[in-house]
Amino acid sequence: MGGGAGDGSPTETLSTPRTPSPRAATGSPAARGPLVQPPPSASSVEAPSSADASSPTSAPPENDAVDGLAALPPDTRWGLGYLAALGSAAFFAVGGVIAKSAFDLGVPPATLAEWRVLFAFVAFLVIVAAWRPRDLRIRREDVLWFAAFGVFGMGAVQWLYYEAIQRIPIAVALVVEYTAVVLVLVWARLAGKKVGRALWYAGALSLLGCFLASGAYDAALRLLNTTGVAISALDAFFFTSYFVLGGRLAARYSAWTLAVYGFGFALLAWAIGHPVWTLPWTTTSSDVWLRVAGVVVIAAVIPFALGFIALRLIPAARVSIVATSEPFIAAVVAWAVLGQSLAIPQIAGGAAVLAGILVAQTHRPARNEV
Repeated sequence: MGGGAGDGSPTETLSTPRTPSPRAATGSPAARGPLVQPPPSASSVEAPSSADASSPTSAPPENDAVDGLAALPPDTRWGLGYLAALGSAAFFAVGGVIAKSAFDLGVPPATLAEWRVLFAFVAFLVIVAAWRPRDLRIRREDVLWFAAFGVFGMGAVQWLYYEAIQRIPIAVALVVEYTAVVLVLVWARLAGKKVGRALWYAGALSLLGCFLASGAYDAALRLLNTTGVAISALDAFFFTSYFVLGGRLAARYSAWTLAVYGFGFALLAWAIGHPVWTLPWTTTSSDVWLRVAGVVVIAAVIPFALGFIALRLIPAARVSIVATSEPFIAAVVAWAVLGQSLAIPQIAGGAAVLAGILVAQTHRPARNEV
């Protein structure tokens, strides 16, 4: 769907007839994304997430060994995967503080979100086109999967979250949204994957920690706007699709391909309802533009790149568990930077999230297990 690689091999596009190539049939581990152990044959390969095992080929030949991540030793791969997921959550948390300062200057949440998607897409497109143009090519049959990932898993999640926090407290919106952790496990089970008991414990611990760390235990939050809660519940559903669809695509494509097409389709979805030329380009102050730049880099480019790398390295269910550390990290950043209080239950929540991550990390899955 993009440019050629300039590597001497025939250029393939969405319009090019495809036939299984010798390389695609050999079951290259790198083509199939992160595996717990090297596959003995192409017929026994199990994707690390919800990838469709019935597909005749696992990845486009041009993406074989695209990033070298699948060739890493299992222990290294898992360690780096958890670090990437934790780093992604940390940058999202810091980016939330920057976004709040932009809101305080009068920037509407929807406007900031569209700028974030627009500039992140441009940044990833320029980087990938200049550095790894072959990563702009995707298989024709995967276009709809990328569209669903970008529109629902990225665009809709951000839009619904902003709609929710305009009606209910952020803490409640986060807790409801992060029920996606359990939904991802349920989806994996329904998809025929085995979910170990330890992973259920890890998911429960992480969700409890998210509840405490976000401050949702506050009695003042009990009077809720039912519309806001319903929007958050729908957001949790789409957040689940981010992990499920992202895991499926990460088994075939590099993190850079996911970033370009994910943000690209998300931008298309935003532009339909709010064209980019209607944004306040000429009336925005320099202070706001500085914060927009911070949000794009710290709350979009870096954390999404790390998150997509994590999806390449470890199963999506485990990435979702680590993601629940974001509220606690945000609380710590707000305490350190903004002078907000950090209550004992929030500290306990952070400990619970950490315990959940450790439980997940120490439980290595067997074959066909997430």
